Amino acid sequence: MRFGYHVKVKERLSTALDEGLAAGCDAIQIFPGPPQQWGTPPVSPDEIEEFRLKKKESGIDPVIIHSIYLVNLAAPNDSIFKRSIGSLVSTLVRADEIGAFAVVTHIGNHKGKGEEFGVRRIASAIGAVLERFQGEAMLLLETTAGSGTSIGHTFQQFGSVFSSSGFPEKLGFCLDTCHVYAAGYDLSSEEGLERTLTEIDENIGLERLRLIHLNDSASDLGSRIDRHAHIGEGRIGLDGFRRVINHPLLRDLPAILEVSYDNNGRDIQLLRSLEEK
Repeated sequence: MRFGYHVKVKERLSTALDEGLAAGCDAIQIFPGPPQQWGTPPVSPDEIEEFRLKKKESGIDPVIIHSIYLVNLAAPNDSIFKRSIGSLVSTLVRADEIGAFAVVTHIGNHKGKGEEFGVRRIASAIGAVLERFQGEAMLLLETTAGSGTSIGHTFQQFGSVFSSSGFPEKLGFCLDTCHVYAAGYDLSSEEGLERTLTEIDENIGLERLRLIHLNDSASDLGSRIDRHAHIGEGRIGLDGFRRVINHPLLRDLPAILEVSYDNNGRDIQLLRSLEEK
């Protein structure tokens, strides 16, 4: 399994790769710009070329871009809905420019309009995004913890979104271990992990799983509270992560940690010590 952190971009885009190398990453995830602001900041051709060259030299692969937090593909508000589509298209274009594998996004909240409305709205947004973007990068939908009116905390919901979208080739999903644990899927036990993978396969297809966000959960099973913890410091625990990263259906996937990091890359070192050769 190739491990990495969500890393900071300091001034030039290529500094994200420097951050990743210092923390011992095989892969990295970045934002396209400030996560609480609309718009994808411009990057010069020289900066893009610098990033692509350093990416090749560093061996860091894949690079993932996480969409800004304002994206809501289920938004009842037409202005936010249209801006969300535009934001994802511009982020996918940026992904292609820098040689990133995929853009991962939270799929959104129906704001009280109901799950059926939300699923239809998300499917419509996905269709519009993939019609406008004809590049190589994939669009990955991320599982949620299920707080409020969010969509994506059950694999039945995910299955409905994929089915309504027509299962396009460029659409996959990202499994966040903290989110699904908080949503009620017990990844801390062998039986719970197997049930989770079976449900994924039955509703979406495991071949659509293209990325894992490896985060321990500071919140209880089924709490629907999204609180990330360092590996082994939450409810999933070291044994849970040992099973996840060594599972034959998961061990070849890239995995990104969304917790604080330093030059020691403690979480990554710990995960590598859990790998079975």
